[in-house]
Amino acid sequence: MSITHAPGPAPAPAYQRHALGWPAGSIRALLAFGVLAYLWILALTPGKEGEGPLAQTRASQAFIYLQVLMVLILAHFFAAHGRTIGSHISSGSPLGLPRGSVRLLLLAGYLGLAYYMYHTKMFFQVPDTGPVVLMLAVLLSAFVLGHMITWMVLGATGGRMPAWFQDVQAWFALLGMVVLGIVAIFRLVINVSLPLEQQVNLDVVEMILAGIVGFYFGARS
Repeated sequence: MSITHAPGPAPAPAYQRHALGWPAGSIRALLAFGVLAYLWILALTPGKEGEGPLAQTRASQAFIYLQVLMVLILAHFFAAHGRTIGSHISSGSPLGLPRGSVRLLLLAGYLGLAYYMYHTKMFFQVPDTGPVVLMLAVLLSAFVLGHMITWMVLGATGGRMPAWFQDVQAWFALLGMVVLGIVAIFRLVINVSLPLEQQVNLDVVEMILAGIVGFYFGARS
C-alpha cells in the first residue's frame, strides 16, 4: 500500500535581477518623479519682480522640452507594464510601492500640473524654435540609441542583460538626475537674482541631462 503526500507549496519563481537589485522599474520611477518635480518647481517659482513664473520666462525652453520628456515617460510607464514591469517579471512593484501606485501618482501629478497651467492661464514665449527642435532631436536620438545599445547587448549575451551593465546604466541616469537637481538650485537661487544678460545659460546642460534620462528609458523599453 503506497502512501501519497499532499503536494507542498509551489516554489517561488526565479526572477531575473534588475538594476541595483531593486524591483523592476524602480530607477525609472525615480527619474520620472524627478522630472515631474522639476516641472512643478519651474511652474511655481516666480521670476524677478514683474515677471511671470520661470516656466514661461527664463526657463521656457527647458520647460517645454521637459514637458515632451514627461509625456514620453508617461507613455513608457503605461506601455512597459506587462513587458519590463510587472509581477511576473519582478518580485515587487517599482520602489516597493503598491501595485499601480507609480502610474497613478505620475498621471495625477502631471494632470494636476496641466490643470494648474490652464487655471493660471500660463503662456509661453519662445522667440526661436531652433533650440526646441534641437532639444527634441537630442531627446529622440538618445531614446533610440539607448534602445539600440540594449538590443545589441541582449543579442551578444543570449537575451539576458548582464547585472553590471544594468547597474552602470542606472548609476549614470541617477547621476544625471542629481546634476539636474543642482542645476535647478542654480537656476532658482543664483540665476533668478541676476539681470537677464548676466545669467548663465543652462538650456544646453538641461538638454543633455534630459537626454540622459531619455537614453535610460529607451534602454529599458
